[in-house]
Amino acid sequence: MAIDIKKVLLLGGGPTSIGHENELDAAAFERVMALKKTGAQIIYVDNNPFSFASEEIQPANVYVQEVNFQNVINIIDKEKPDAIMATTGGLNAMQIAWQLAESDVLTTNNITLLGMRPTDLKKVIDNQKLRNLLTEINEQVIASKIVANDEEAMDFVRDVGFPVIVKPISPSHDTSRFICNNTDELEDALEVSFKRTYIKRCSIEQSIVGYKEIEMVGLRDSNGNKILISGLEDMDPIGIHSGDSIIFAPTQTLINEEYQALRTATFRIMDALNIAGTCHVQFAQSRTDSNYFVTKVSPFFTRNTLLAAKATGYPLTYVSSFLELGYTLTEIKLPTKYSKYLAFMEPTMDHVVVKIPLWPFRDITDVDQHLNTLMKSVGSTIGIGRTVEEAIIKAMHSSQFSPRDILPSVSTVDDDAVINQLIHPLASRILILMEALRRGFSIDELSELTRIDRFYFYKLNQLLRAQDFVINNPLSAQAVEIGHNYGFGDGMLAELWQVNISTIRRINRNCNPVTYKEVEPSAGEFRETTNIFYSSYELENESKSDSGKTALVIGRGGNQLGPNSAADYYTSQILWTLKKSGYKTIIMNTNPNAVSLTPQLSDKQYIEPIQLGNILNIVSLEKPDVMFLPGNRHYLSNELEKFADLNMIVLPPDQKVAKYKNHQATTAIDVFIDQDKIIPITSISFFTRSDRTEVRYINDYQQPMEQWQTDETELISKALKLLDTSKWQGLVQVLFNKVDSHYHFSGIRPIRITETAFLTKTTGVNWVNALVKKYLGILDFNQLEKQLIPETHQRYSIMKAHFPFRELQSSRTDGTTRQEVGASLSFKNMSNT
Repeated sequence: MAIDIKKVLLLGGGPTSIGHENELDAAAFERVMALKKTGAQIIYVDNNPFSFASEEIQPANVYVQEVNFQNVINIIDKEKPDAIMATTGGLNAMQIAWQLAESDVLTTNNITLLGMRPTDLKKVIDNQKLRNLLTEINEQVIASKIVANDEEAMDFVRDVGFPVIVKPISPSHDTSRFICNNTDELEDALEVSFKRTYIKRCSIEQSIVGYKEIEMVGLRDSNGNKILISGLEDMDPIGIHSGDSIIFAPTQTLINEEYQALRTATFRIMDALNIAGTCHVQFAQSRTDSNYFVTKVSPFFTRNTLLAAKATGYPLTYVSSFLELGYTLTEIKLPTKYSKYLAFMEPTMDHVVVKIPLWPFRDITDVDQHLNTLMKSVGSTIGIGRTVEEAIIKAMHSSQFSPRDILPSVSTVDDDAVINQLIHPLASRILILMEALRRGFSIDELSELTRIDRFYFYKLNQLLRAQDFVINNPLSAQAVEIGHNYGFGDGMLAELWQVNISTIRRINRNCNPVTYKEVEPSAGEFRETTNIFYSSYELENESKSDSGKTALVIGRGGNQLGPNSAADYYTSQILWTLKKSGYKTIIMNTNPNAVSLTPQLSDKQYIEPIQLGNILNIVSLEKPDVMFLPGNRHYLSNELEKFADLNMIVLPPDQKVAKYKNHQATTAIDVFIDQDKIIPITSISFFTRSDRTEVRYINDYQQPMEQWQTDETELISKALKLLDTSKWQGLVQVLFNKVDSHYHFSGIRPIRITETAFLTKTTGVNWVNALVKKYLGILDFNQLEKQLIPETHQRYSIMKAHFPFRELQSSRTDGTTRQEVGASLSFKNMSNT
């Protein structure tokens, strides 16, 4: 029976970091939209300046604070919520929920913890209690022990033998894991781990490196009804962190008995924990027999929970929200685009999804680039196809930022280096696997060296054969058809044959045209209209162009270091503004964790590599009235500008148009320009960890500037005189460098993506909304001016960039704008300064 909730406190996921991208904010946004249907008041706490979810809640109900125990207690004292939802806040939020239960805060305030009972939550948070529970229900777990010193660790090793895995006990994340094959490696791992843990304890466990890693995502209601959303299979074996592994959905190499055993185990675990909502369980599956271990239980939203939902098209977040409120699977009424039976039917897939991680090694070079139990990826992209090969090549295209739709070559790597990388993989793993096949390594020896199932080598070999056929049969209709069937886009065919893409498109007219298939959870059994599509070259096209005004928005693809989490926020704001302005919105993106791919933001989604050929195919079908392209896609914008019938708007703007007198800055004036009219927005002070004033090190902002009382008015006047409205439009920043109390002009640039989000959060004006309306020609400038009424500043707003140096074991302490992974937002009263 549904719980009567009048006010619910939703815990946010906090700033993006290694192991946590935009997926928690995406889930929170979907959850907010679902909760609004119940009429409950939503209170939200999060200090992520790039949170889109927080902007769909009344500002008075949003607490921009770090998601920690004390802050949550203070909010509870003030707001008196009936319930707390912690499952979209990740492991940190679940830790806080457990602390609230342990300290009797929930009982004292008569607060219901949604999704799990506190007594069951403790069994998940406390590793030993979880092990005891799993043992009670006859699920096999890996031998492990919490140790306080080296001697206790050695006693454990004497019992189980090497190899073992060591990890610090961490309050909020667990990305640091060290495989130890001997005593020296164990001593080194313990020394590092004891330094990282706040309670001077480490976990040491028996290693099962080489087993298959299988993941299951399920749903359960309070009556015990359960369905499995999807199984996921990591191509890489245990020993490489799941976040750094290439992942397939559905599972590819399990026999039915193995799959059913893991499905049953997932259900048994969910029953034992009395879960209402979603649960993500990870297993280590033996390669030689049916034996398996349970390695991790996550009864909350994770990267791969959202991947399972994306792969199947099942509205997991929506359904899970109502399950946590006490509804049963049979009581949930889905939006009309889904079959009324879907909520309690297990999804079926008639396609394959492949996820490939993205790593930060181009921007942070002083770290160990080997893939192991320490997660190092900062993002991922997906490819969807009718076959494994097609999905692999699309994911590979999407994971390369190359504008020319061609995969990097590793042909210059010598044989010894290839063998070394097969045993000790780097980020170029899949390219090395393909190169080894080219050089004649047998599939059996490759499987032995890498512990990767032979199945995947057969598939990669098929891709190589297809590519050879394409190369050896240039410009033939048969080669185009085979290339298309294996996922090679028009851009890749053009590069392989060194011709213009228009040549390939002319050949296409005599071949099967591109068609689009829908990602939906019943595999065609019911009439679902998820409007999520991927390309194919089959006869039936399931995507029909929309009538009315349409807008195509090109996403940024997978997260990388730099402003990418902010860029997804920016893309989401563009979509939301277009939707509210009467446009039918179409998003093209490949990031499985993107907020911009949540179904409420767009009328149609295309999961396609962001390459010229793919864009032109979608444009040809949809004929959008306007298209938005990110400013950093220089090759694409140059090529697309050749098509005169395209109404293209570049947002966010390209930072390369910035004009610098010098590259030092301490202060800025931010303005909005529409034609010849200028609105001063605010003043900004910059600061860095090492007091560097070079523009590339400016990641942290304070609004208003220091000494605003005495200097702001004069500096605004100075900035306005420097601006030429015939050259600068939109959001513009005038930079100054303060030396000996004097402000020297440094340059003018478009306001960065990160700072645009910051300004939106701190001024109460949605600046992405204003930009979109400006370029659509529908901006009410006078109304915008009224929104930004000058007032006496009461507090400082501060945004600090977060860098992944600690997680990656980098020696760096301060970073450039290309190295930030996320940011936090806070406020400081001026009386405290």
